[in-house]
Amino acid sequence: MNITRVSDFFSINCLYKTRRKLSDIRLVDFPDVFQPKASDHGWYNLWQEKEYFKAKKSSNKYFTMILPPPNITGTLHLGHALTTTIQDVIARWHRMKGDPVVWIPGLDHAGIATQTIVEKYLNKTKGIKRDDISKEEFLSYVWDWNHEKGSRINSQLKELGASLDWSKEHFTMSKKHSVAVTEAFVILNERNMLYREKDMINWSPSLRSGISDIEVEYLRLCEKTDIEVPGYKKKVTFGQIVEVAYKLKYSDEEIIIATTRPETICGDVAIAVNPNHTLYSRYIGQHVKHPLKDIFIPVIADDSVSLDFGTGAMKVTPAHDPVDYRIAKKHNLEVVNVIGEDGFMTEAAKPFQGLPRFLARDKIISELSQRGFLKTIKDHEMMVPRCTRTGDVIEYILREQWFLKCESMAKRAMEAVRNGSLKIDPSFHEDVWFSWLGNIRDWCVSRQLWWGHRIPAYRCNFENNSTWLAARSEEEALLLAKKLYGNTVQVEQDSDVLDTWFSSALLPFSSIGWPSQAVDFHKCYPLSLMVTGHDILFFWIARMTMLGLELTEQLPFKEVLLHGILCDTQGKKMSKSCGNVISPESVINGISLNNLNSLVKDSHNLGILSSSEVKRTISVNGKMFPNGILDCGADALRFTLCSHNIKNSIIFFDVDQCRTNKFFCNKILQACRYTLLMTNDDPIEIPKELSSLDRWILSRLSFMVDSVNEALTQKLFNKATSAIKQFIHYEFCDYFLYKIYAYRKGRK
Repeated sequence: MNITRVSDFFSINCLYKTRRKLSDIRLVDFPDVFQPKASDHGWYNLWQEKEYFKAKKSSNKYFTMILPPPNITGTLHLGHALTTTIQDVIARWHRMKGDPVVWIPGLDHAGIATQTIVEKYLNKTKGIKRDDISKEEFLSYVWDWNHEKGSRINSQLKELGASLDWSKEHFTMSKKHSVAVTEAFVILNERNMLYREKDMINWSPSLRSGISDIEVEYLRLCEKTDIEVPGYKKKVTFGQIVEVAYKLKYSDEEIIIATTRPETICGDVAIAVNPNHTLYSRYIGQHVKHPLKDIFIPVIADDSVSLDFGTGAMKVTPAHDPVDYRIAKKHNLEVVNVIGEDGFMTEAAKPFQGLPRFLARDKIISELSQRGFLKTIKDHEMMVPRCTRTGDVIEYILREQWFLKCESMAKRAMEAVRNGSLKIDPSFHEDVWFSWLGNIRDWCVSRQLWWGHRIPAYRCNFENNSTWLAARSEEEALLLAKKLYGNTVQVEQDSDVLDTWFSSALLPFSSIGWPSQAVDFHKCYPLSLMVTGHDILFFWIARMTMLGLELTEQLPFKEVLLHGILCDTQGKKMSKSCGNVISPESVINGISLNNLNSLVKDSHNLGILSSSEVKRTISVNGKMFPNGILDCGADALRFTLCSHNIKNSIIFFDVDQCRTNKFFCNKILQACRYTLLMTNDDPIEIPKELSSLDRWILSRLSFMVDSVNEALTQKLFNKATSAIKQFIHYEFCDYFLYKIYAYRKGRK
């Protein structure tokens, strides 16, 4: 199609919207001002109808990406909008260059997060606790939640204009993905990379499950502070250190230890002293009286004990601290568990058995005081580990779990970056990559949940013995067990589920057909590019890289683009706890302050937000949006997100910038209107010679196109938006059109 009129060039948008011929475009087709809702309406349906997002069959390799799957816990926020917009710009740019693009959408079942939110929802709306119903009933509620939230998330993605190939949509709890998860586990087990062992793990008593490191956040306290803990009516005090005396056997001398966890004292099995300690080293090999039990415990030497922390001597409670557990294994000490998986004191903690751990703490301190062993209680700087999903304080407990060996996989992942096979952009994140992978621990992949991929491992019971094997089904497990242990063997599947990160780490290849090799598998895999926030570099990107190399013998992607974390204008990360989360549709469609607060209250009524989160969010809304949020449209939102340097660690989002970019959209509209106003419908002959003004504007157009292409090549979207704004706003509108207007006015 030849465009022979200037007005034709600026009327392309109207052409797509109305499906008219270029020659039919009229000034009346343009509203007086930019109206986002009218402009956005109908576009997405047209794009899908024309199948613009489906890659045409090609003999060449596809440009392939997957959208980091949003969790089905709720709806999208602006952080999701940032990732989606970045990928959408890249996908559309490659289509414009003629590349066949496959951009895959999907949703993540988010085991812990979803189970937690559904439990809150059921308790708040129906008065039902998980223990009140069967596993099957609970899972039916989760599937209902998934259908509702999944549909809403997909609608939000479409409202953002994400040009995803919906025919390739996946879900991490689908039967297809479950096959991939099972196959991966079986293969890894066959390669002797999985083992089951009792070890120290992060434990959430309110969830009754182990959790991954990424689901633990550390609250830094500098002094005595009361914080809310699930299951306690009153706030619990942290930020204190207690000094306790342990009297030596056959002596009036004593060793003073300092602890921030007096509730674990009943589980003490030794006092550890650094052999270089000037005062306490002389007691090594002796015994001290336990302050709460009628027993004596040894004083041992261990150079891991810090001379600078507390008094220089430490109590060893191996069942409730990773460092203490390592010391206990080294010295062959007993392990005494005094806090149960439910967060209550066990029988070994008599006379405090049955008390919640933090109420027991108060009683233990009181008992130590009465016995004369309590020396001081002082304010103390400390880090409190909390579950990001529930707000509960993490316990460290010993539990038998499945672990994946990571050392060899980590070495391959590090080498891929060193030799340039895998590019991490921006490169300063490589330091984190090497630091984490270079000090990697084996990965605990077990979770004690109902929602998730049940671990495909089976306990084989035979002749008073038991062992474990991995299999693709119970039938396969029984056949294997009978061959190994005889016909009387019985098999029972592990009740635990796999860590969600294990499932999502397979997505680069499972989403396009693995383990079955589809026709286009090798054209789509490895992915061309992976885009996500830098905060999950080692929890997701590294694990995708490790498992991709192990299971497919290829890198899952050749390049990783890590964008910054979206924060508000004060630099605070957008989160429920801060009360500053904004949904994309609130910016796109606009919303009043009353309606904004009504959404917050609705979330509270559904059990999604706590009372404190509601109070905080309403307060933040009043300060940030006293007049609500004006409708800006998807284009203005996307342009605003791209106008930041996405490679910075933090990206400051200001809704006022969206309003400014809405005015920029209006500028483009008015330029189109003016161009139509200044021309008629007669074809314009292409002049043999161009005026200096025409040559200048065409040179600026060419420079802008080159600048945008170069910026997109380097993934510097802010430079692309700057080049576009410079050309349209200042060169085309403010100068070129003004000169034409002045010329026509002079002729009159």
